[in-house]
Amino acid sequence: MSCEYFADKGMKIDGNYWLVHPQTGVAWNDTSIADYKQAYEAQQILLAETRLNDEKSEKLKSIKEAVFDKLSNEQWRVQKAQEHVLSAELAGDQAEIGLCKAHLAELLAQREQLRQASDEAEQTLAQISTYEELEEFTFDVNISL
Repeated sequence: MSCEYFADKGMKIDGNYWLVHPQTGVAWNDTSIADYKQAYEAQQILLAETRLNDEKSEKLKSIKEAVFDKLSNEQWRVQKAQEHVLSAELAGDQAEIGLCKAHLAELLAQREQLRQASDEAEQTLAQISTYEELEEFTFDVNISL
């Protein structure tokens, strides 16, 4: 939006012309014009920061939801691997126990890798300070699990 003064039309505020100050109803003068423009610009900066923070919050929420969904949907793999370890332990097959535990450890390491990637994405998102950076930011939950 914009705010500029025209001697013949008054102050143009967000596309509307005001012959008098919108809050006081007093005719514009040099001081009121400068004060209003300064307040307007400060308000626009605050609104832009608020919008950016809101969009960052939405992106953070979507990252957390995506990671949660991915981990939840893949939990069956961990349970299956745990069952294989238990089965091998009950059978007393040391070689199979080692293989099953290695597979379980690999699955757990992949899950931890996703959590760490999520943490890094959250930290990166917290450091973003412009819309351009926010638009360039991406997070893909589909790292191999």
